[in-house]
Amino acid sequence: MKLRNILPLLIFFFIASFSFAQTADDLVNNNIKAKGGKDKIAGIKSLKMKGNIDVGPEMKAPFTICLKGGNKFHFELEIQGMKMIQSLDGDSGWYINPFGGKTDPERMSPEEVSASKEQADFTGPLYDYKSKGSTVESLGKEDMEGTDTYKLKVTKKNGDVSYIFLDATSYFQLKETTKHKFKDKEIESATISSNYKSVDGIMFPFSFEQRGSGEDSQGQAMNMESIEVNPVIDDAIFKMPAAAPESGSGKTK
Repeated sequence: MKLRNILPLLIFFFIASFSFAQTADDLVNNNIKAKGGKDKIAGIKSLKMKGNIDVGPEMKAPFTICLKGGNKFHFELEIQGMKMIQSLDGDSGWYINPFGGKTDPERMSPEEVSASKEQADFTGPLYDYKSKGSTVESLGKEDMEGTDTYKLKVTKKNGDVSYIFLDATSYFQLKETTKHKFKDKEIESATISSNYKSVDGIMFPFSFEQRGSGEDSQGQAMNMESIEVNPVIDDAIFKMPAAAPESGSGKTK
């Protein structure tokens, strides 16, 4: 083949490669569109989710999660009649952990509040990421357990970094790996999302698997049974309750 015939082909493939390349914003926009669109997501004011978590061999624990306003989060998990609670109300949070031998509510540490704020953001890390102070970088395609995905690097305002894997066909989020510091320790984890279903025109994953770092780390499965969009949620559930009075501490007249 003569040079004059090769050159047009090289120019064509050069242009085509740029025409079909997707920027980070292209991938983010495709993900938002796949989930239902920006307007649909912006219309979410509250969420209520119910399901169960695998806590042992053939043992499941029911949970309820309530989210409101993007800054309120309430989680309840019941195991063998005992209820663990974690709740965020704006810039303050509290928890009750009877499995640690305490039944009175305790204040969250600043690190725990920061982590809960991310959980309270039901729009996810990609939606309107610039206004959240994050940056997103496309790292190209990568195989994820046999599935072709686009890999995105998300650097958050606080410096934490996560990697999000989008299905190359549907653009649904399949996996997110995170690395952040908590109490002077660097913690790595991965969340696998699957079983997407439509609720009021918005696509939600109904199955999750949480994985820690290390080869010996065991995954923990979470399955949604129901998701309600914009239910009425009483603000009182996010407020920290008073500690129960000690026995015999009541005053006598």
